[in-house]
Amino acid sequence: MTRTFLGVLALLSVTAGVASAQSSPADAPPPTRSLLPGDVIRVAIWQEEDLSGDFVVDGDGSVVLPLLGRRQVVGVEPDDLRAQLTEEFADYLVNVAVNVTLLRRVVVLGEVRVPGQYTLDTTQSIADLIARAQGITSDGNANDIRLIRDGQSYRANLSGASSLGDAGIRSGDQIMVGKRTWFSRNFSSIVGMASLVANVVTVIIVSGN
Repeated sequence: MTRTFLGVLALLSVTAGVASAQSSPADAPPPTRSLLPGDVIRVAIWQEEDLSGDFVVDGDGSVVLPLLGRRQVVGVEPDDLRAQLTEEFADYLVNVAVNVTLLRRVVVLGEVRVPGQYTLDTTQSIADLIARAQGITSDGNANDIRLIRDGQSYRANLSGASSLGDAGIRSGDQIMVGKRTWFSRNFSSIVGMASLVANVVTVIIVSGN
């Protein structure tokens, strides 16, 4: 009886490993640090709070800025945009100093405590993003975190050194945190049951002798 139970235990473990291998996603998409539709540009102009703020890049790749009006920004990197805006705002302001930060809006789903859309600086990591969602639930699998884009699943790098930009995350992407397997979630209970069965069998054998 004990051998049969332990055999089932081993079979469940192997099956879980096979299922995990079969569902392996594709490699992460290439990184990009240029502006894309859906991104948010955080513009901070020294001593000009009325002109500063967060501005969303429209679907056509443009953004509307105070004083300057509509500008095409898709494909432009934040440092290049900062230099461009500094030059353009200089026509209206004295001693202008502009800072530009690229933010991406990402949806976090699956086994997190507070699913939803979050806006983060691209220098922050996927771990920071999940922390904004209040972390992974007790049933969540930290080794099964994927990037979903246009129906395609990619591996998500949770390395502390990996920023959203380095991980290839774009606005509109989804980060999906998977659930641990039934075997993994119930491993302690299974081991405890196996130990109990083994003890009972031992008692029966000893009593029979």
